[in-house]
Amino acid sequence: MSSTKALGENPTAPRANRAERLLIPATFITNLGNGIQLTAAAYLVFTEASTMLAVSWLMIAVTIPQVALSLWFGKIADRFDRRTLALISDLISAAAAVALPLWLYLDGEPTTVSYVASFVLALSAALFFPASNALIKERIPESRLAQFNGNAEIAIQAGTLASAAIGGWVIAWVGVNSLFYFNAVTFLISAAMLFALGRRPAAAPQTAEEKAASAASAAAAKKAGVRPPLARLGLLYAIGNIVIIVGNSILLVLVIDGFNSSVGILGVVDALFGIGALFAAAAFKKFSARSTVTKAALIGYLAFAVILVLETTHLWIMMAVIPLAGLTFGMARISARTALMTASPEERTGFVFGATNAFGLAAGTTATVLISLLVDATDVRYGFYVLAGLVAVIAVVTVTSLTRTEARIRKAEAAGSPAVAETTA
Repeated sequence: MSSTKALGENPTAPRANRAERLLIPATFITNLGNGIQLTAAAYLVFTEASTMLAVSWLMIAVTIPQVALSLWFGKIADRFDRRTLALISDLISAAAAVALPLWLYLDGEPTTVSYVASFVLALSAALFFPASNALIKERIPESRLAQFNGNAEIAIQAGTLASAAIGGWVIAWVGVNSLFYFNAVTFLISAAMLFALGRRPAAAPQTAEEKAASAASAAAAKKAGVRPPLARLGLLYAIGNIVIIVGNSILLVLVIDGFNSSVGILGVVDALFGIGALFAAAAFKKFSARSTVTKAALIGYLAFAVILVLETTHLWIMMAVIPLAGLTFGMARISARTALMTASPEERTGFVFGATNAFGLAAGTTATVLISLLVDATDVRYGFYVLAGLVAVIAVVTVTSLTRTEARIRKAEAAGSPAVAETTA
């Protein structure tokens, strides 16, 4: 469970190790490649079929494997070497990315191969997500997790923004096929970085103080009759999946239909959101230095919910506040991920993140369908109101429950040895 003391930068914490120096750029490269792949595949399908329905089927082909298999792949990640599994995933992804343009070069049918390649890449991503998160837990000291997750979020957002820019320009200059080759190269670079990590260390990267604190935390929780609140922390993290999946759908409708604007403006809005998210790491460090990461997540989600409502008032107001939406959402996402990763036992981290990913994607897809029905029957603004309410209610209820759990553990500590260190929330 995540520490009740602040998880901001700790001047006495160890410096970034080899794993951190390699995993951060690998995160950037992976998100760059994934974004480029999705952009290129969607462009190819749309130009061939000329319907949004065809693109929707592509998105379904990407989502279903991750919902269906993330949980099982999470269990696999806890049984076998995480680095090896992530390497295998990257190599499969590189092969799938190369196979698509080669098939097109041989005059194969574009739409079908786009679906198949995207499906294979989604299968690979379903393995990579739990394996890579378990690898982070395995290789990054607990005292560095908050710092690492903040830097990882910067890498994720930078990769996503760069993929949107690179994708559009490359398609315009040299055609869509070059994007697929470039994507294959990104997966190979990521694989090379994972290979450079080396074999698993003989012992978990925890200091003696961290091990003592973990043992004390487990003893206090057992005395209080409290199980690690992994499901609740997973729900807090899964809010992000719901926001991303639903938000991408209703934001398009708001800009194009609600504000009668253009696709170009939508691109600007996406870029402004990403820029805001780039600064989320700094905001996270500030808030987590003063409170627990779960409370930092609550602050971020509540602020984000308020901004969601403001976005519906006017196009220029939305343009002004969308960077704040990216900042507050990013801060909440980093906080929730740090809390979940800190609480996850190292030997079960793959399962925890696999289950969370599967639930989050399924919940996000379900919420998208229901909110879409509401929007079609009423107005797109009501979709934003429902999403904002959903985010706020889940965050408040979850963090309140976690706070009560923390209070029970503290009570058990107070009744025990005075030498017990601060423990978890």
